[in-house]
Amino acid sequence: MKTIRLALLLSAALHVMYIIATFGIGFIRTLNYEPDIIAEADNVTMLQNEVTLGTTGSPLIYVFTWIGLAIVLAIGMLTVQRIRQTR
Repeated sequence: MKTIRLALLLSAALHVMYIIATFGIGFIRTLNYEPDIIAEADNVTMLQNEVTLGTTGSPLIYVFTWIGLAIVLAIGMLTVQRIRQTR
C-alpha cells in the first residue's frame, strides 16, 4: 500500500511539474515577444479571412496519464524492491 501511495504522489508531482513548466515557457515567450509592426503594416487582412477551425484535447487525458504513470512507477518500484531483497 505504501508503494502505491508513493507512486500516486510521484505521478501527481510529475504532472504538476509538467503543467508549471508549460505555463512558465508560455509566460516567458509572452514576455519576450516583440511584434514587428512595420513589416505587418503592409500585410493587412480582414479578420474574417483568418479564421481557423479546430478542436482541443479533453482535460480527461490528464487523469488517464496520471493513473498510467502511477501504474508504471508502482511496477518499477516493486521491481526495484524485489531486486534489493534478492541481494
